[in-house]
Amino acid sequence: MTAALRRVPRAAVTQARSYRILVPGVLVALALLTGLVLVVAGGILLGAVPVQAGRGGAALPAEGLSLVSLAVIGVFAYTVFHRYAQRGGEHLLLWGIGLVMFGIVGAAELVSTFGWSPTAFRLWYLCGAMYTAAWLGQGTVYLLSRRKRLAVGTLLMLLAASLAAAYLVFAEPLNAGAYDPRMPLGVQYRAILPSGAAVRKLTPVFNIYGTFTLIGGALYSSWLLWRKEIVPGRVIGNLLIAAGGLSLALVSTLARLGSGGLLPVAELVAAGLMFAGFLLATGRPVSMVVVREATT
Repeated sequence: MTAALRRVPRAAVTQARSYRILVPGVLVALALLTGLVLVVAGGILLGAVPVQAGRGGAALPAEGLSLVSLAVIGVFAYTVFHRYAQRGGEHLLLWGIGLVMFGIVGAAELVSTFGWSPTAFRLWYLCGAMYTAAWLGQGTVYLLSRRKRLAVGTLLMLLAASLAAAYLVFAEPLNAGAYDPRMPLGVQYRAILPSGAAVRKLTPVFNIYGTFTLIGGALYSSWLLWRKEIVPGRVIGNLLIAAGGLSLALVSTLARLGSGGLLPVAELVAAGLMFAGFLLATGRPVSMVVVREATT
């Protein structure tokens, strides 16, 4: 069977010069930006990178962006859970859980535009700053890991860390007087959440894990498929997933450095890119019959 597959001509798209050149170029660019995010997050964790306190800079209106993001994430989550119900797979279940957390971020942002809600703020910070990328990345760990013990072990550690984070976030007193309904939470959260809060020291750990597993896993999958010159749609799909995760990671990092005004935009861009990437990466691959017809 393996020998027979090797004799099958490659799909025309994988032989295109632009495809063979652009894909590794995009991979390198995304990998370098991911490395930069990891370095900055590590610097924040170690205290080498100063984190600005107080309010951030100017922001874009969040109401419409949060509503659109919530709609996109809702359809995305439904698609993932529907596929899980049909096919099973722990990775799909974990991705669905991560997307529900992502949706909570948009819902909490939207609720906060109507007035102060400590519960909405806590859920926004917990799911946005800590949970979403880490749980989506955990789904990728289950997809790519060949060792069940590794996937289960990391899941148990993530679950324990998530419970600890939830306790710290809901136990921390908030500075409600600093809240301004005209400003997105991404701009003013540093003034609301005390700078000495213990949960802030835990946040970079989630960010590093989520960035490494979600974006790193998508980049690895793209490189592996590109090198084997198979299923080009999945190569592009994984690149889109990596780009979506990276857009959110970059802007989230900037928010910690004092520029959180673009967070609602990044959430919408990330949701759109990752949804499109998921549809491409999990779509039915081109059959060998079609490949033969396309190359003869």
